[in-house]
Amino acid sequence: MKTIKDRRQVEQLYRPRWKRYLAAAGHAVTLMAMLAAGTVWTLNQQHPAFTSPAKLLKLPGAVIEARTPTEEIFRIGQVLRRYTHDGGTADRIADAVVTEGNKRNISPTLLVGVMLVEDAKLDPRARSFVGARGLMQVMPFHGGKWGCGSSDLYNIESNICHGVSVLAQTIKETGSLHLALQAYNGCVRGRNTPGCHNYTSKVIKARNLTESQMLAVSPTP
Repeated sequence: MKTIKDRRQVEQLYRPRWKRYLAAAGHAVTLMAMLAAGTVWTLNQQHPAFTSPAKLLKLPGAVIEARTPTEEIFRIGQVLRRYTHDGGTADRIADAVVTEGNKRNISPTLLVGVMLVEDAKLDPRARSFVGARGLMQVMPFHGGKWGCGSSDLYNIESNICHGVSVLAQTIKETGSLHLALQAYNGCVRGRNTPGCHNYTSKVIKARNLTESQMLAVSPTP
């Protein structure tokens, strides 16, 4: 057995149990205070709005939960890679449909549905036999009318801006998505293009497929 000769060790050994517990609790409180102070300092360095942890409870859920606005763009871009091997083109299309769709209050997936029905290969240089151009098959006489920054209908962003603007105007005039899509296709009376009366249902089907494919895409890392 080891003999204890140090006076402080002897005092510690025979110290009342409640005093030992009190000392341990004091150490724990001190450690927690130091950790809290460090957390507040870190938050203060990152963003002045977070200097008080209580303020986090008052922030919108989107701020605390970090769901970025690019998540939808990323998912659509991944889906579009099924139709084009050019990843850069897929990403530009995804960015444009989300941007323009939000401006005009039209679902980006509906716009993807229109493009896939117009040209499933997603060729920005596509041209129909009647002269419609680009991804959304916009007629040349629409070029430059909508403040899209460019009248080049073979440019991805410009084409989508023009196409979405035309569709938005048509929805406003008809008051019906079904009629607006038919009109967008030039199928006002059902005889302009063979089978054009099925255009709306094809677009809706392509939209629904796009949305289901987006759900299968893993979120951004």
